[in-house]
Amino acid sequence: MDFNLSAAQQNWQSSARALMRDLGEDATPGDTVDAAARRGLLGAGGDLLAAVVAVEAMALESAGAAIAFALHTSVLRSAADSPSPGTRPLIDELLTGRSVGAVALSSEDVPLRDQDHVTGRACWVTPLTDRGIAMVGALTPETGRTRIKPPSWGMEDAPSDRIACLVRLDTPGARSEPIDAAGLRSLVCGHVTLTRVQSVPLGPTPPIMAMVRTLLAAVGLGMGRRALRESMDTARAFGRTGAGGEQTVQGLLADSATELDAAMLLTWKAALSPTLSLAEASMAKLAVTEATQRAVTRATQVIGGASFRHGHVIERLAQDVRALELFAGRTEALREAVAQETLPRAD
Repeated sequence: MDFNLSAAQQNWQSSARALMRDLGEDATPGDTVDAAARRGLLGAGGDLLAAVVAVEAMALESAGAAIAFALHTSVLRSAADSPSPGTRPLIDELLTGRSVGAVALSSEDVPLRDQDHVTGRACWVTPLTDRGIAMVGALTPETGRTRIKPPSWGMEDAPSDRIACLVRLDTPGARSEPIDAAGLRSLVCGHVTLTRVQSVPLGPTPPIMAMVRTLLAAVGLGMGRRALRESMDTARAFGRTGAGGEQTVQGLLADSATELDAAMLLTWKAALSPTLSLAEASMAKLAVTEATQRAVTRATQVIGGASFRHGHVIERLAQDVRALELFAGRTEALREAVAQETLPRAD
């Protein structure tokens, strides 16, 4: 694996940092996508690692903005990779930022796709905006009739019998129900009821979910790096680093740095894979989520009582990292995806 970023990847990373300096941590998904389009960060194909390092740079300042950018990028790249002729006008809207990409690949309620229309309830559509194009997971009437009991997958886990398709959220047949969620300021989630809404098929969900999980792993890396940065700043301010520093604090910082670097390597591996692998993407998101959760917990130990003050960055990260665990597959779903692809199977 080449650990040196190319000039193009470095440009995406620096452009994403500049974008967040301009936008601030409360940027809405619409503002984020508009600004990313102006800076040339909405490329429809090519280098996934460039998008990964851009997402990580954004998440250092705002997890909500980074998630919006990651999901929009997933929708755009999936549409660009699809042979369906109906994607062309949607790609143009997504590429220029006129529409905001959203994701709801699966949930306990699964819409049915009959010919070119989708009917049913799509849960946890993120981000929910008034100019959204959502990528939803749908069943055909045939596969829908084979379901005897409700599924037990985590939010946004995507079984292979679902077809990803694009639907407009501003059409008369789509009714949105926003959710007042904790954490992820400026990022609105919600359920959408679809009544014979025109749809454009993209293909099976597993490779698309692999891209989503890889990009959301990058969000977690940025959050974990921010928690580590806050810890380092506090430790330096109180003289707890260096040769005369407290060994307990140094150990906490070293553990977070080590785990985040290991998670970063898994994320880069998933992004650089010639064929998107759901197992590799699931490994990356699993490692990142757990490393980031521990980095946030250690930050509270290093910073102390100040981290519990309302409005402190660690308070925000503690809420946001919980939401990150739920997006694109909970821990149990990630482990199941890894096991299905990597463990030996009985004949």
